[in-house]
Amino acid sequence: MKETIMRILSAAILLPIFIFSFQYSAFLYYIPLLLMGLIIIYLGLNEFYKLSDRGEEGRPFRTTGLIIGWILYVIYYFNFLFRQNQVELPYFLANSVRFFKADYEIVVMVLFLVGFLSYVWQILYRPLDGAIFSVSTTVLGVIYLVIPLGHFFKLLSLPFGIYYVYLVCGLTMITDAGAYFGGRLFGRHPAGLKISPKKTIEGYVTGSITAIIYCFIVNYIWTITTGKQPPFGLIETILFGFIFSVISVAGDLAESAMKRDARTKDSAGTIPGHGGVLDLVDALLFTIPCAYIYLVLKEMAGFAI
Repeated sequence: MKETIMRILSAAILLPIFIFSFQYSAFLYYIPLLLMGLIIIYLGLNEFYKLSDRGEEGRPFRTTGLIIGWILYVIYYFNFLFRQNQVELPYFLANSVRFFKADYEIVVMVLFLVGFLSYVWQILYRPLDGAIFSVSTTVLGVIYLVIPLGHFFKLLSLPFGIYYVYLVCGLTMITDAGAYFGGRLFGRHPAGLKISPKKTIEGYVTGSITAIIYCFIVNYIWTITTGKQPPFGLIETILFGFIFSVISVAGDLAESAMKRDARTKDSAGTIPGHGGVLDLVDALLFTIPCAYIYLVLKEMAGFAI
């Protein structure tokens, strides 16, 4: 009961800060969102690199991964400033961020840079044992955490960005909450997953049902507040809610697999009731980029997004 109360209190504190950072901070050029992301990257990468530290058998280059991760996130941020239409940028800033328009090319270069620097530090300062593990985990930390967070900016920059952010992020959180409380109230049959043996079928079903219901609530609120039809119709809303609730579960299980490999229960104890930053955002690291990819493919197929 105490854990549940702490879980709710933490969410009650963090949620308003999160909403302000992306919906009401345009007049601040979304700097609160930038700062929140930089903090998450700092805490999350430290947690990831701690989980993947194998000592003499290989350990990530934390400073390299952190600095490159911050640089990469800032690139996504400036690219977003160029694409967003909520606030007009000063001329000097609008002119300078044009460099970041071709963000995917820059991202590839930055990912190459983190791998290159990791190999250099390995050769100069560490024994050759564990070289592959050290370099690969350094790069993986950036790919696993920073690129999905960067895609939050890309999702927000879409024509109905606010709608998609509420839909995807809220769906992910509701899936987790529905599965958590559904499992505690109705859980009888184990899901049979070695990664999370305590999870139940009833919990997962409840999570998917609450996710679909939440999607319809978002559509309803969108309609009455904007006077416009939501981008998703009836069938797409149901399918999106179900599929992305499953993707959300996959994100949660992926982090559980890492924790089990590291033989620890939580990635950290930073957030009461949730554990570490990775425990809080693990599902979002899958749903956010997958949602953006889905919408891009949908637009390429000729459908409006």
